[in-house]
Amino acid sequence: MNIKHENVPGQIQEVVFEINKEDYAANLEAALKKQRRTAQVPGFRPGNAPMGMIKKMYEKTLMVNEIDRLVNENMDKFFKDNEIKVIFEPLPVEEKSKIDFENAEDFVFAYEYALAPDVKVDYAKLPAVVDFKMVPNDEDRTNFIKQLRERHGNYITPESVEGNDSLSVKYGDDKDGFFFVRDLTEDAQKAVLGKKAGESFELALRNAFISTITMARFLKVEEKDLEEGNDYNYTLTVKHIGRIEPAELNEDFFKKAYPDGSVTNEEQLNAEADKVVIEQYQQELDRQFMNDAVEMLLDNVNVELPDDFIKRYILAVQKDMTEEALNEKFNDYKRSFQWQILENAIVEGENVQVSADDVKDYFRQFFIKNYFGNFNFDDVKERVEELVNQAMTNKENVKSVYDLLYDGKLTALLRSKLNIDHKEGDLKAFIDMLTARQNGGEAKEAAPKKTTKRKTAAKKEAEPEAAAENAEEAPKAKKTRTKKTTTKE
Repeated sequence: MNIKHENVPGQIQEVVFEINKEDYAANLEAALKKQRRTAQVPGFRPGNAPMGMIKKMYEKTLMVNEIDRLVNENMDKFFKDNEIKVIFEPLPVEEKSKIDFENAEDFVFAYEYALAPDVKVDYAKLPAVVDFKMVPNDEDRTNFIKQLRERHGNYITPESVEGNDSLSVKYGDDKDGFFFVRDLTEDAQKAVLGKKAGESFELALRNAFISTITMARFLKVEEKDLEEGNDYNYTLTVKHIGRIEPAELNEDFFKKAYPDGSVTNEEQLNAEADKVVIEQYQQELDRQFMNDAVEMLLDNVNVELPDDFIKRYILAVQKDMTEEALNEKFNDYKRSFQWQILENAIVEGENVQVSADDVKDYFRQFFIKNYFGNFNFDDVKERVEELVNQAMTNKENVKSVYDLLYDGKLTALLRSKLNIDHKEGDLKAFIDMLTARQNGGEAKEAAPKKTTKRKTAAKKEAEPEAAAENAEEAPKAKKTRTKKTTTKE
């Protein structure tokens, strides 16, 4: 095989593979003999069919397969031997290729490929990115402690209905129902508050509940089965009133709420409330930081891409894509490609990786926090590990956790490298900051979707299988192992 390549200025390069009969003849003959041993040909036992008949039936297909293999192997070897980094898959140059499997024995395959851009990130010269820190206010702290006191409070049966109560009622033809007063709209609550067991009231359920979901739950039906146009007017009779009386902040409360002894007084409880409130908002704060960071990087770091090549590549891999639709979406596609390449440049050499042990530990902490928080870990360790191993068999869940952990590590990496404009405040201050940004015309479109499979990062111990890509998503910009088909379509 003869490989022709000449470096030319620019990102788009060309390589030509010239294949002669002697390059594939021996392997083709071996493939035919192997095919003959198993071929089912009428009138002949396997292995006894005449070779001429086998060639007539299988030679063209086997030749195409062998030449496909030759092109793929030599393409990969060419890139590796010459230390060439490419983006996207090479595209065939049909006008320079000579492919006629019906009449020729020698072939020419010409390909264009795009060189990966040399991306330089000078963090010191980049504009600062806002990183907002949540500072809980008194209301946040009070609400958390209130919920915790109710969770460990005493269940009582009051004489009349108040705002935080639950009600068991009779309605219709001796139907039973249950709801919380807080599930009703403000107007509907007026009909309920103050009622005693045995008293009745009228409600149009369609307008009484704060959502159709809560109404369907009360009626014990699926939301989709609710009758359109039916207001569900009923007379409801109170059967039972339930109320949680918040626990007193005493020694017994702290033992129940924090059996591990980590919180034993109100000062520590306030600190724990602040910690929990911050955790509740941290994911949203991280998302906003990443959106801002990605937009800033794309606006300030040069990632040169060949527009014409990208368009031809997208049209080649997305068969249902039209030129008109592509032109409408092209800027989004290009920006997504640029982020994939830029992200790889950022994480390369930074040991950004997620191992199977990381994923297992995430599952382990989840089960302990949500199901075994009040248990001694040694007593439930075996059961927790059973749940972890079971969770690891669900590839979709594993992938979701992998992506979550990877994004967390990438966020931490950017926080450590970028210039940061630190801001802090409560939730209102955060919303006010975003609102002011939008009103000032500084709002930006959402960052392109981040990739989850990163070839340049250090090898991962257990990277989950990537989900099938949606046809509307931009194809990957990085070189894959897809075969470079030698036949014309």
